[in-house]
This record gives sequence, structure tokens and C-alpha cells, in this order.
Amino acid sequence: MDSRTLALGPVLSIGIPAQTLHGCVDLLQAHDVAGLRRQLRDARTRLGLARFVTELVAPLNTQVGDAWLRGQLQVHQEHLYTEVIQGVLREAIAALPEGSPAGRPRVLLSTFPAEPHGLGLLMAEALLTLEDARCVSLGVATPIWDIAQAARALRSDVVALSFSGHLGPTQVVEGLAELRAKLPASTQLWAGGAAPVLHRRPVDGVQAIAGLEGIAAALADWRRRTPRA
Repeated sequence: MDSRTLALGPVLSIGIPAQTLHGCVDLLQAHDVAGLRRQLRDARTRLGLARFVTELVAPLNTQVGDAWLRGQLQVHQEHLYTEVIQGVLREAIAALPEGSPAGRPRVLLSTFPAEPHGLGLLMAEALLTLEDARCVSLGVATPIWDIAQAARALRSDVVALSFSGHLGPTQVVEGLAELRAKLPASTQLWAGGAAPVLHRRPVDGVQAIAGLEGIAAALADWRRRTPRA
């Protein structure tokens, strides 16, 4: 498990005090799951969901991953962190207004097979939903053909994939090319996360999202180019 997985690219904390991040790691080290959940919920309420995702969760992912690399956290503690943060994000997403059933764009989220990290998907889903996109998530490790089938069945305007760096560069590039060929020409394919190959070896017809802050810009561009129904 890689707690440094980010939704559609890395983002730096600009407003969260370092002691807040360290405090979360301290609670995790102490196995204080209830305390960590409470602190995260309080921060989510105080900051609002967008700032919570970009200014706290993103750098906290990195902090937890670095603590594991230094031997300050065990694998089971990383897993606890992921479960807690996913729960807090799911609560927030479920509480958001659904908006119009005809809302656009319709975004399908998933990861490729052998990509088991789903925290990035939830971070992306939170920011997309805040921007009035209609999101459906397939969860992680979905076969490419099934992603394409779901996109057609759901009439998705965008398929958004998150990469943690777990897959090799060739798997990423070849998988994106295969999926692009299976999707309707009108369906955009977005990819982002911690895999450097997304920007080093662009795939025709695939939009690499450079950072969480790039989500709003990508949505604005889609809406500018797409006539209203």
C-alpha cells in the first residue's frame, strides 16, 4: 500500500501547520484510530472539503508514506490510515448535494488491473463532485474492457484514472492506448497521479492531469468545448 498515492497528481500544503500533520501521524503511531478520525473530521469541517483534500490529505499522504520509509510506521498502520481517511472522505462525498441527474460531465473513475490503490480516486471524486460533475466510481483494479463497457453503458463523458506509481511505465502507456481505442471518440480520457510516465510519454487522446489543482481547469475546459444539451 502506498499512502503517497494522490488523486490526479501531487500538490503541496500551503495553509496547514506542520504540527497538524505531525499530530495525525502521532495519533496513527499511537494506534488512536478514534482520535485520528475525530481530528480529520474536525479539520474537514473547519477547512471545507476542497481545502481538506488539497491542503491536508495530500501532504498527509506523503507524510505517512515517508514515516513508513523511515521505519516509524508499520504496514498495518498505513492500512489503518487509508481506511480512516477513506471513511472520512466517503462521508463527505455522501453528504454533498447530488445536483441535477442531467448534470455534466458524467465522470467514470477507476484504476487499471494490478493498481490496488484507491485513495486517489476518492480525492478526485470529492473535488469533481464539488465542481458539479456527476461521478460514478468502479473502485480499483478494473479490467480495461470492463472500464470501456461501463463508460458506454453509463454514457460517460470522461473516464478518469488514478495511478500511484505501482504499475510499470509500459503497463501504463500500453493500457492507456488500449483503453483509448476502446472508448467512443467523444469520451475524454484523463489520467493522473504519481506515475511520471504520464507526462514523459504522452499517449494520443489522453489528457494528463498535472496535480489536483488541474481538475477544475480540466472541467472548465471540457465545459467550454462541449455544447450544452
